[in-house]
Amino acid sequence: MKNSQENVSLKSSRRSPSLVALLLLVGGLLPWAQSCRQTSQTEVIRDLLRSVAGLAEKKDPVKIIEHLGDEYRDFEGRDRRQTLSLLEYYFKNYRGIVIHLLDIYVDINENRAEVEADVLLSSGPLENLRKLVGLVGVYYRFDFQLEKKENRWKISYAAWREVDENSLLPGSRLILKKYL
Repeated sequence: MKNSQENVSLKSSRRSPSLVALLLLVGGLLPWAQSCRQTSQTEVIRDLLRSVAGLAEKKDPVKIIEHLGDEYRDFEGRDRRQTLSLLEYYFKNYRGIVIHLLDIYVDINENRAEVEADVLLSSGPLENLRKLVGLVGVYYRFDFQLEKKENRWKISYAAWREVDENSLLPGSRLILKKYL
């Protein structure tokens, strides 16, 4: 009888290290899995901003507004309707808008995200000159707040300001080299 109890005890002690190793492995993979999910959401947000930039180049204010949340406000208090009017004004009065989205920094906290994005803006004629002699347009830093509702990210706040080349995000300078 003692022999069978020893065998059970030996089998239990052999499983314990395996179980501990498995738990450690799973525990070690959880942060990695979480970061993969986070990275995936980061790319979703980056793609959303690339899409909005493309819509701006196509001068499609209605589709841009679809990416704004119902409670959207910008840094001057404009809501969706007022932002639509602003976009329509710019698209009517400025020809050939060219948007080079540079570096995008995304910080996600559950269903909210803070985003900083550097943008190089130029118009069609300036863009042609830039290609010929290396001139550039104007740099802007955009700050966004996004909310995820019904599994979709929407922009809830936006602010923008002109910045000089020395104030660009570090990744923007690297991206910018390919445009010069």
